[in-house]
Amino acid sequence: MNSRIITAIPVFNGEAFIAQTLASVARQTLRPDRVVVLDNGSTDRTAEIVSHFPDLKCEFIRNPKNLGLFGNLNRCLEFAPETEFLHLLHADDLIQPEYYEVMTGLFAGGAGRGLAWCLDERIDEQNRRLSVSGRADGNIETVGRDAFLRRKAELGNQAFCATLLRTDGQPSPVTFREDFPIMGDTLFWAAFGAGCEKIIHVHRALAQYRWHGSNETSLHAPVIQSLVLDEWRTMETNERLRGRGWSGPRKLKLTGLFAVRSAIKAKRVRQNGDAAGAGEITRAARGITGWPPWLAGKILVELRDFYLFAILRRARHPKNIYG
Repeated sequence: MNSRIITAIPVFNGEAFIAQTLASVARQTLRPDRVVVLDNGSTDRTAEIVSHFPDLKCEFIRNPKNLGLFGNLNRCLEFAPETEFLHLLHADDLIQPEYYEVMTGLFAGGAGRGLAWCLDERIDEQNRRLSVSGRADGNIETVGRDAFLRRKAELGNQAFCATLLRTDGQPSPVTFREDFPIMGDTLFWAAFGAGCEKIIHVHRALAQYRWHGSNETSLHAPVIQSLVLDEWRTMETNERLRGRGWSGPRKLKLTGLFAVRSAIKAKRVRQNGDAAGAGEITRAARGITGWPPWLAGKILVELRDFYLFAILRRARHPKNIYG
């Protein structure tokens, strides 16, 4: 183990935002020992921006071919044995100046693998605030393994930029599944967390997750397998990691959550002018939930949208079909 903190940045054609991302790393009160940019065959000015960035020395590694997002993230995991903390930071996201100082301090005096994540502020292309992923009350919550896996089965929010892995100089015990193009991160967090000595949730927005037209989730969204069916498979997989069986009340809760999440997607796709796609989402999800949970989910979505967007007047990015 040669470093305390390594920041690994996977990128493909990231010229629009990568300078902002690097600037947010350069502003850290506790800087990483290494910043490694793993390029997936960019054809724009990404390499030039990284190599000439004035405030931060970066290592630039170009993959021999495009490995896909999760393939490139698995390349990032190769640095796990070389550091105590590994941060996988997408090239369009940002972190607040105290991110590393706060997040690494959570593990002072401990040993073994760990995972910490904070709230994330959602922003758009112009850095305008859209929402925050939870209540920013400043609490620091130690989460037990079972409670963490329960949250992952319920697909609780956890952004890459908000998550810090304590590898403790050990190889990652798991890798990202490349057959789940949208849900691969949720599966990874659960599998990694299952082997952690300590899991912590920081109720502060120390990271900023950017929604824009070329998000990987947006690119894969039209595919029903990755958009809907993989989501249910992820819920089932993460629930099995708990090793507690599949009780009736638990399955009812997960089915209800799935119905709500799918009803949101169907509505957003319809709002974006794709009625056929919305119908396909509806049929796929209803085939899993059945009619009663699906109808209940639709009603909850309408009530939720009225409160958030009509009463609170919250901004919504048109490409975000998840919220």
